[in-house]
Amino acid sequence: MVWRKKFPWRRLLALLLVALALTFASTFVQGETMYVKVNSSSPDAVIQSSTDEWDAELVGKLIQNQPVEMLDKTDGEYVMIRATVEGKEVEGWVKKIILQKKPLENQPRVSESGAVDTASFAGNGYNEAVESDMKKNSDEMQKALAQVDQFEAGRNRVFGGDPKEPDPAAQRTQVKKFAKDGKLIQ
Repeated sequence: MVWRKKFPWRRLLALLLVALALTFASTFVQGETMYVKVNSSSPDAVIQSSTDEWDAELVGKLIQNQPVEMLDKTDGEYVMIRATVEGKEVEGWVKKIILQKKPLENQPRVSESGAVDTASFAGNGYNEAVESDMKKNSDEMQKALAQVDQFEAGRNRVFGGDPKEPDPAAQRTQVKKFAKDGKLIQ
């Protein structure tokens, strides 16, 4: 009975309350609008028919900052959503980690000299304007970015997609084929 008096009950209770609060704070509310935070070229920027990574069919492709409606189903790292894809309303599963409560803002930071800090663009989404600005300022950067573009085009070609516009569905299909051919999955 002495252990009951020495046991840190208050700490345990406080820890449980904090864990419970974090659980409710991180859960999604049915009907809540969330926004996609990954680029459309990401393999995670897709809506799947199920949570099975290997057997799920692709229902649609998401774009960055696209609003989606949360539905009342979760399964591990996945949550069910409703979204409009190519003019049609679809429902399916996405990874929770690609969603956030507010859309991304692309506000460039300005240095004391008045110049736009291009690194501030990269944090919220690297784009063509930032790349062309970086190429103008440095021959070495121009060569390095050309090598990156060449690598990405080759990777996209290997995955069966368009070298310039990668398709997450084609990438997932090729990865599944690789896994099945290598007997990594059934």
